[in-house]
Amino acid sequence: MPIEIPNNQSAPVYFPKENYKIARYFDLVKFISLIQTQKVFFSRLDKFEDKYEGTVTELTKQEYTNWYRNFAKHKLEDLIKNNLDDYVENEMLNENDARENFKKLVCVSCWNQYSSESYALWKIYSDLSKGIMITTNVNRLIEAFNNTKEKIQLSEIKYIDYKTERMPLGNMNYPLIHKNIHYEYEKEIRLIHTVNFTSGLKYDWSKEEIEFGKYLNISLEHLIEEIVISPYAPKWFFDLVYNLCLKYNIKKEIRYSDLK
Repeated sequence: MPIEIPNNQSAPVYFPKENYKIARYFDLVKFISLIQTQKVFFSRLDKFEDKYEGTVTELTKQEYTNWYRNFAKHKLEDLIKNNLDDYVENEMLNENDARENFKKLVCVSCWNQYSSESYALWKIYSDLSKGIMITTNVNRLIEAFNNTKEKIQLSEIKYIDYKTERMPLGNMNYPLIHKNIHYEYEKEIRLIHTVNFTSGLKYDWSKEEIEFGKYLNISLEHLIEEIVISPYAPKWFFDLVYNLCLKYNIKKEIRYSDLK
């Protein structure tokens, strides 16, 4: 199933408005996994270190609180109105539980908009002496998933201050396509896959190859534009990547980082 092109009925995303270059930084193990399996790993959102992932901002929480309070005042029975604070608190707990459960159903693959290489991203997402970056672009990324059976969404990430700014209401996708402004340097563009869950936002992860996410098929021929080796990688590492690409028939340009 190709990446979903958004319409009025689909869940909201910030779909790219133009074709631009993007990149992904790997350590050696993840790169070997990619070229050996020809699958991209989508990580479960609830396993991320960032505590703000999949949550809403402080202002948005207050908006939800006000909405439940006003709804109770105008629509519900006197019994609930007389216990308004308890009702609102309970509804907000339910809201939070629903978001936390939904995070367990969502898997993402994170890429970066690319105008130039980032020393910070080399350091964070790869071993500086054994790191690999692949470059591609929006159109190539979309084409690479044309024969993948799972439904995938594509969204740029909008960065906001979770202490002072609001997030749109009304859809569980909004917390997936926003991140705290502290991560703005990533310039992330995100692939999103939501598993087919049962009622109660439940999914049996034990049936998967790995319980921390899902591997989805991809066409590496369409995906990869070039392969870039870390600026601090020794010559033997460059040769190793070159030979791995020969072994797995990856016929793409391989070069050292511009930072070398």
